[in-house]
Amino acid sequence: MTATEEKTGPAPLAVVTGASGAVGRAIATRLTDSGWQVIATYRTTAPGPDAPPATWVHYDSAEPRTAIALHNAVTRAAGPLRAVFACVGAPSSKKPVADTAAAEFTAVYQANVLSLVHTWHALADRARTDRASVVVLGSDAGRAARANNGPYSAAKAALESLVVTLAKEEQLHGVRVNLLAPSLIDSPLAHHVMALKGVTDPDAYYAQLPWGRPLTLDEVAAACIDLAAGPQWAYTTGHVYPLGAVS
Repeated sequence: MTATEEKTGPAPLAVVTGASGAVGRAIATRLTDSGWQVIATYRTTAPGPDAPPATWVHYDSAEPRTAIALHNAVTRAAGPLRAVFACVGAPSSKKPVADTAAAEFTAVYQANVLSLVHTWHALADRARTDRASVVVLGSDAGRAARANNGPYSAAKAALESLVVTLAKEEQLHGVRVNLLAPSLIDSPLAHHVMALKGVTDPDAYYAQLPWGRPLTLDEVAAACIDLAAGPQWAYTTGHVYPLGAVS
């Protein structure tokens, strides 16, 4: 389908997994505001009336069977699948490895790594047909490997390896796969994580960051969409792009 046909035919389609989270929701909102069709997923509570006007699908990465609903929704949708944003993830409990149960490593790996595997199983056929661009939301923790964050750092490092592998496998189908690795984002999840770390004054904590503030949700959402759909990125695949200042 040519660009001209897309302007006169169905709007381009994007899938946003984990769209009930702060970053996923910001991405879905930007896309729908720009005229994209969006299939968005949630894990627990169905989105309310203030949610972006997307097609919402229940999807739990711990229950691979729920990926069938995602596959079916994409199969039914008109318009070319141009972008997939994989935003499913979960933090760790911020304890030393010696005090972290092995089950937590399994659960965090499931949420951050296997979620992408299940997503790709559901979407690969359509993504290949339409030569989609995939952007995976990672974290700088995948390389920083800070103390007291073992399950999360290990999972995000594994996610980077999976993204590079997937990019090499899917390049012959015209599919691009890249990962954006932001530093701290001002979001409810960040506040929860800071609480686990014992931070009682978020503003003072932010002041110690390289720019004196965290990333905003809008900055991260805009970068994800640009990486997926901006023509200047059409040559790139299999890369990890940090998003944050040098500390």
